[in-house]
Amino acid sequence: MKKFVSYALLCLVTAGAGHAADAAWNGGNGASAGAVFVATNDAKRNEVVMYARSATGVLKYVGTFETGGRGEGGINDPLQAESSLLLSPDHHYLLAVNAGSSTVSVFAVYSNGLRLLDTASTQGGNPVSVTMHDDLVYVANVGGTYHTAGFRLQPWGELEFIQNSKQPLSGLDTEPGAIAFSPDGTKLIVTERQTSKIDVFTVAANGSLSNPVVNTAQGIEPFGAAFAPAGALLVSEAGSGAVSSYAVNADNSLSVITSKSPSSGAATCWVIAGGSYAYATSAVTGSVSGYKLGGGGDLTALGIVLTQPGTQAAIFPPVGVTSFPLDLQITPDNQFLYVVYSALGQVIGYKVSAGGKLTEVTSVSPYVAQIGVEGLAVY
Repeated sequence: MKKFVSYALLCLVTAGAGHAADAAWNGGNGASAGAVFVATNDAKRNEVVMYARSATGVLKYVGTFETGGRGEGGINDPLQAESSLLLSPDHHYLLAVNAGSSTVSVFAVYSNGLRLLDTASTQGGNPVSVTMHDDLVYVANVGGTYHTAGFRLQPWGELEFIQNSKQPLSGLDTEPGAIAFSPDGTKLIVTERQTSKIDVFTVAANGSLSNPVVNTAQGIEPFGAAFAPAGALLVSEAGSGAVSSYAVNADNSLSVITSKSPSSGAATCWVIAGGSYAYATSAVTGSVSGYKLGGGGDLTALGIVLTQPGTQAAIFPPVGVTSFPLDLQITPDNQFLYVVYSALGQVIGYKVSAGGKLTEVTSVSPYVAQIGVEGLAVY
């Protein structure tokens, strides 16, 4: 394990966003209520771009920080996975996968920047998704014989590999789309895009995994995965254009709660749950769909709640290509939703209102349109 530590003092970096942006920030009382992070996934040098978030949801540039690894590069959605960038629940650490160098990075999070603590091998090729529960960290690798690898996050920020954490999925070419811990940390799930399977592992006290129970998904090409507050598993289905919800049983089988609730969009790939609502992005149709989330994990489709942003530039994207909404995240208080639009080079923030309605409150451009950006984390 190779460790990278920056001992330089962190300082606030500002980006001359103009008087209009400053006015909007000051309208939010000029104080940071949280932050938004996006990874560039650059093939030569992966970086994380950080924005401070005001109480009204407005974003202000803080700085750009190298992960110590390489991304995948490409154009729109090269990783084809959810959760390639992740905040710890206490917001003290930020985790980023480096698909090009088969590593995962750990940052310490401060109000005015990030400090790189460690960059560790993921014990396999092409990591695309990362999850965390307490001090346990797991990644999903696309390449290699084994597709999971687990670590203990040490108090000083170093990742310590867990023996017997490397497990295969149902086959070699399954193309995992997401890895996620259950809310209590006793189960680990991985979606298989290529086979339309969902693997469920039991997590032992020492952090190792059981052999997986392989479940058949309700829809075609299960992609993203998110757990609702009450514990139901939500899975987006790229091939079906829908979202299904499941109960995770003690024997690692899945019981269907809602089957293929429609998104009204094509290539429904990323899903997030927050409070009484869930949202999913559909890259091909450039839309975001909403769902009313019941206490038992049942989903009621609200239809498309966002179409392609009106800020679309004349030449980006080209004719016939959508704005390509990818990752999306909701703030811990469920008040704001942020979406990465790959083909626009933008992150746009929305206020969540009654009935799941979304109203734009901020827009920033952290990267060049149509590069292979991947990953979003928010608090």
